[in-house]
Amino acid sequence: MMRSIFATSAVVIGLGLPGVTMAQELSLSAGATLTSRYVFNGIEQTTGAAFQPWAEAEYEGFYAGVWASNTARSIVGSSVEVDLYLGYRNEVGKFNYDLGYTRYYYRNPSNDCCGEVILSLGYSVLDPLDVGLRFAHDPVADYVNSSVSIDYAFDDKFGASANYGTISNGGHDYWSVGGSYAISDNFGIDASWHDTSISDGLLIVSLTTEFSLR
Repeated sequence: MMRSIFATSAVVIGLGLPGVTMAQELSLSAGATLTSRYVFNGIEQTTGAAFQPWAEAEYEGFYAGVWASNTARSIVGSSVEVDLYLGYRNEVGKFNYDLGYTRYYYRNPSNDCCGEVILSLGYSVLDPLDVGLRFAHDPVADYVNSSVSIDYAFDDKFGASANYGTISNGGHDYWSVGGSYAISDNFGIDASWHDTSISDGLLIVSLTTEFSLR
């Protein structure tokens, strides 16, 4: 996918000034997370640590990317998960929205698992306080995963967040609370407690990095 993006940009650049403008506005970013446990909707996907790299391209709000993680075959039946996603995001004043689609793939055995249409809404109540709503719908399994989140920035370094979600059609409830610290502009660390209505809680510590490629 990333090779296709670079090839398309090169062709457009050769067509003249409009292509040059597009190349200048195209942003590429990448990053990775090293976490003590991979948890999705409060449910453990690994029995130990996980490494989760990602890469994304964005042009005028439209974006596409890839995200991956090791998983536990004993839990999900696969040793690797790869997610492909695309969508559109924008900000209007203090309000922001993001509408996208994510497809989940697993390996060993190879399996095109499922996909979700995801709508995220956010509002900046105050400069340090943001609230968000997220709705993920799987049209095949016919469920809706709804969640609400609160994020508070004490300053440029320290932050806190909380999240509560519920999955319809016989699903479960899940929630988390934690704090984060920005080590630098490109590195951060966070610790959070994750719990659900069907399993015991778990403390997770993660180290993240993010950087711009252009």
